Amino acid sequence: MTREHITTAAAPDPAPRRRTEQQGYVSPTARQFAETQARLAAEAAADHYRPPETREQLLAMRSADQNRTYTEHREVYDRLMQGESAA
Repeated sequence: MTREHITTAAAPDPAPRRRTEQQGYVSPTARQFAETQARLAAEAAADHYRPPETREQLLAMRSADQNRTYTEHREVYDRLMQGESAA
């Protein structure tokens, strides 16, 4: 007499596990985080550059903005760095 081994692997799970994630659902915290990240990225991408009006403003700028003033607004840069008054 031989024993036949029956496996249940091919049969459907008798106690299916509940899926913890819901499709299409986003928690309020995750939604708020995503909105905040999108807003911060949009603000960072916005161009807030304005040519300086005084030498102090020029010297207080980041070096990248100083370079931008030098390349795009050379006459303003030269006037401010030469010490002439802004007219």
